[in-house]
Amino acid sequence: RYLVESGLDYTILHPGGLVDGPGGVQQLELDVDDNMFAKYPRTSICREDLADLCVSALEFGKDKKVSFDCIGHNVEEGQTRRNTDVALQSFLEEARTANYR
Repeated sequence: RYLVESGLDYTILHPGGLVDGPGGVQQLELDVDDNMFAKYPRTSICREDLADLCVSALEFGKDKKVSFDCIGHNVEEGQTRRNTDVALQSFLEEARTANYR
């Protein structure tokens, strides 16, 4: 909360439970205020996917004041997994952030 009120730029990631496994397999789900936890029974994220998301946040989260939850879930049949950069950019375009009040 202090960082949010400081006026500094920030990108804060709130991951679900960390799990081992190959990255790039699950669909990344980014949301705010625990909204996704009601939608998905499993709220975890692969360590490799989280690391990839952190690297993307360094590039695409510049000059932002954003905080969000992140998990991975199975890609639905017939769907294609969005890459990490696209998932983060799409989320950032929505201009949503966690409410710390």
